[in-house]
Order: sequence, then C-alpha cells, then structure tokens
Amino acid sequence: MSFSPLPAIFLEDLALIAGRPALEAGCGDGRFSALLAARGARPWRLDRRPPWRGSVADVVADARDLPLADGSIALLVCANLLRHLWSARGPEAVPEGWRRCLAPDGCLWIFEDEPVSSPPAARNYREAMTLLARLDPEGRRPLLSLGGFLARLDDAGLREGWRHGMAVNESRVEDPEALARLLAGRGGGPEAPGVRLAAAIRRDGISYGPFWWARWSREAAA
Repeated sequence: MSFSPLPAIFLEDLALIAGRPALEAGCGDGRFSALLAARGARPWRLDRRPPWRGSVADVVADARDLPLADGSIALLVCANLLRHLWSARGPEAVPEGWRRCLAPDGCLWIFEDEPVSSPPAARNYREAMTLLARLDPEGRRPLLSLGGFLARLDDAGLREGWRHGMAVNESRVEDPEALARLLAGRGGGPEAPGVRLAAAIRRDGISYGPFWWARWSREAAA
C-alpha cells in the first residue's frame, strides 16, 4: 500500500508542519505512517479497528466523523481510504469534517491507487482489489479513479483549492504468493475467479502500478 516516490509538494508540506499536529486517517497496519515517520513527521494514527485486530491506531474512531476540534491539525493524510467510504457517504466527494479540522494554513492529502488494465502485473493487482471488495462488500471497495474523484468534486461544486497528480508506485507488493494462495483458497474449479487470478499472479506477477494524489488547502481555495 505504500506510495513511493512521494510527491515533492507533499514532502514540502511535511517539512513545513514539522512539530505540529498531524493525523493519518484509516492507518491500518501503519505502513504509510512509517513513510511519514521516515520523513520526520509524527502523526497520530486513526482507524475504526482496535489495535488487536491488526491496526496500529492511536485513536479508534470512524474517519467519516473525526473526533477533532475545528482548525486543530496542520496535516490530514488519507491513503487508500476514500474509496472505502464512498458507498456509505452518498454524493459528497470527501467528508466535510476533513476540511473543517484543518488549521488555516493546513492541508488535506488523499492518495489512491489508480485503476488500470495494463501492464499485466498492475492489472492483476486491480483485479485482486475488485475481487476482495466483492467478497467483503461491507468493508472494502474497488479502486477509485482520479477522474471519478474529480467528477464528483465538479458535481458538488467543490473543485476550488485542489491540486492533483499521478505517479507510478515503486514499492513492491509484499508476499504475492500469500495473496495468490488466499485468492485460490476461496474455492471453486479452475475457472473460478480467485483460482484464475492466482494463476495470473504466479505467471505475470503483481505490482501496485500508478497512484494518484489530491491536495486541498484553505489558502488555495480562498
């Protein structure tokens, strides 16, 4: 899930907020938090799952309703989180509280893997995320495209203050064989989706491929 290389503008923001409150929402197992820490940040980690279920959260809460005072943090980061919230949130592009909690000079960062159909290794990752979302519709959602996100911003009249871009993730998927075994173990014959995808992963490999980022600040929206 790690996003590397991090955008230059994001690294500039990290340098500017050194020593000030920051939060990663939907921290999961903490891999992205580790990237932030390696760059000198000390973010609080929030997740809806308690630590004993695999999360490393400092705060257990719903990311759609952050327990934060208005203007209380300098940086809010959401990595591969937004897509899991869309089905439950209706038409809004991002929860209103994500902007409300930012300090006047603070910024919101969203990172998401971009859906693609090539090369085969990246397509395998996308298909794996889609299949896992189908198997766990209450907890997971398929990948979210930058175009889909921007379209919803336009529909809501909230395009002001945003910058965005795309890069290719150089991080490697950890233990692809374990993922292949998980998918194949869902049952069915050789033509079952999980079995076919496991075979494709073993044949062509698996990679994160491209990711997109979007940055919002109150200053840019003014």
